[in-house]
Amino acid sequence: MTTAHANIENEVLKWSPAERVGLAERLLESVTDFATEEVEQAWRTEVIRRVEDVELGRVAELTSQEVFSKARQRLNEARQIPSPRRK
Repeated sequence: MTTAHANIENEVLKWSPAERVGLAERLLESVTDFATEEVEQAWRTEVIRRVEDVELGRVAELTSQEVFSKARQRLNEARQIPSPRRK
């Protein structure tokens, strides 16, 4: 990472979570040709498989509250693991 990139990252990390998410969304939208046709097809296949799993009862459905609760738990667990990027 260049010094300019590091400086930008350090400044952006001072922003509020909402501001950082907004920037992340705009950056992702700006990369319109990122996924190749092969990647797009793989995602279509995966979506079809997941829909079939739900429709046929092969997977348990979770409420959004359950999903977010599990996600928060995993994030909290991950934050306790030392990261080489953390100083």
